[in-house]
Amino acid sequence: MNRLTVRALILTAALLTLSCASPMRMTDNWKSSTYKGPSYKKVMVVAMTRHAELRKPIEGELARQLRSRGVEATACHEVIPDPDKGSREELLRLGRERGIEAYLVMQVLKLGSRVQSYPTPHGAYPSGPATGTDSMVNLSWFGADPGMVKRSEVATLDSRLYDGKSLDIVWRSTVDAVDPYGSDEQISRFAGMNVKALRDHRLIP
Repeated sequence: MNRLTVRALILTAALLTLSCASPMRMTDNWKSSTYKGPSYKKVMVVAMTRHAELRKPIEGELARQLRSRGVEATACHEVIPDPDKGSREELLRLGRERGIEAYLVMQVLKLGSRVQSYPTPHGAYPSGPATGTDSMVNLSWFGADPGMVKRSEVATLDSRLYDGKSLDIVWRSTVDAVDPYGSDEQISRFAGMNVKALRDHRLIP
C-alpha cells in the first residue's frame, strides 16, 4: 500500500461533514436484509494499513466510540501488533479465542482529486488606475484578485462489518473524504459516522 493510499485511509472523519475546508459524506450505507440480529456486543476493529501511525489512531478511536455504546471492542493492533506477522487466519483464530462476534474492516477503494475554482466576482473592484499614473491617489483599495484554483485529494473509504461466525458481510458504508490527512478531528468524525450508521441499523446497542 503506497503512501497516498495510507494517508487516504485515515480518514477522519469522518468521514462526514468535517469542516468547510474538508467535507466528507457517506455515499453508501447498506445492510444485509438476511441478518435479523441480535446486535453485536463484541467487535474487532481492523484498519487495513501497515503504518502504525495511522493504523493505531483509526482502530483506537473506532474502538473507543464503540465502547461508549456498550460494545466490547478490540483494536486489531492490540492483538496483532505487527500486521506483517499476522494473517487472516490468525485474526480469526484470535477472534474466536476472544468470543468476537463481528469484524469491522476498513480500507481504501480509490484515490482521486477535486479541483475547485474561485473566480473574482465580476465588477467587484476597479480594474486599474483612472488616470494612468503611478500616483497612490489612483490606487484601488484592495483591487481585484486573480481567480484561484484549489486542488484537493479525495479518497473513497470502505468500511465493512462481517459476521464472526458465517464471515458474511452484514453491513457496508462508503465515504468520500476530501483532504483526508489523518487529523484527530477527521478520525473522530469518521468513527462517529460509522458508529452512528451501525447504531441506526441496530447492529450495535
